Formats: sequence, structure tokens, C-alpha cells
Amino acid sequence: MANEGSLAPEEFLVKASEFFKIANEKGIAVRLTVKRLVKHDPVLGNAEFDTIDKPHYDVSKVATSVTVQDNLSSQEIYPLLFRITYGSHANKQKCSTVVNPDVLDKFWLDYSSVVKSSMNGLVKKKKSKSKSSKEKKKNV
Repeated sequence: MANEGSLAPEEFLVKASEFFKIANEKGIAVRLTVKRLVKHDPVLGNAEFDTIDKPHYDVSKVATSVTVQDNLSSQEIYPLLFRITYGSHANKQKCSTVVNPDVLDKFWLDYSSVVKSSMNGLVKKKKSKSKSSKEKKKNV
């Protein structure tokens, strides 16, 4: 497993296009993930991970049912973690980058253009019809 580590955003985009090129040639899947980066503090703990006592940090769908006072809501701005991987087990190649919110718009435009231009080998899967639809056609 080769980990390129956390790259600069520009280097990550170059590496992403290389990953797509190799994956298209070999016919293997590329996995893209984006998530909010929260540094975990094992000693003090993080309020972001304590959603029972501090629901104002919870950004999941469950949190929409919980009403929170405005003065308790989190004002912290989090960077985003972008990851890309292809291959599996010993041949797995991966790299990541951390993007700050102030440069996110520019990075997102560049990232989406790299992804769109690299996904030229997509093939629509053929779905088999279910038994119920076959039986309906026979009865008609």
C-alpha cells in the first residue's frame, strides 16, 4: 500500500488525474471521499464527537430534529479532507489533501473539472428485470 500522504491542493489535482488515467487503463475503480476534518484530542475529547450532551456540534440528519439555542451553536470553521484511492490490498494507491474554506471555491472548480474530464470510461450497468415484471408481461 503506497500512501502519498497529505499533498498541497495543486499537487493533489495532478495526482488525481494520474490516478484516473491509470485506473482507466487497468479498468479498476477510483474512490473519492470528502469530509470535514476534525482533529481528535484523545485526552480532553472533542465537543464535535459528543452529540448527546452537545447537539449543536452535530451536523447529521438526526440533528435536524433537535432545537439548539443560537448562542450555543458552533462558530468554528473546519477544513475539508479530500481523499482519492484506487486498487486494493497490497496494490492500493492513495493520497489526500486538506483544503481551507477560504480557497475552497477555486479548489472545487478545479477538482470538479479534473473529475469530469477523467471519467470518460464510465459504462452504464445493465440491470436484470425482476421476476414480477417478467410475470406481468406473460399474463398480459
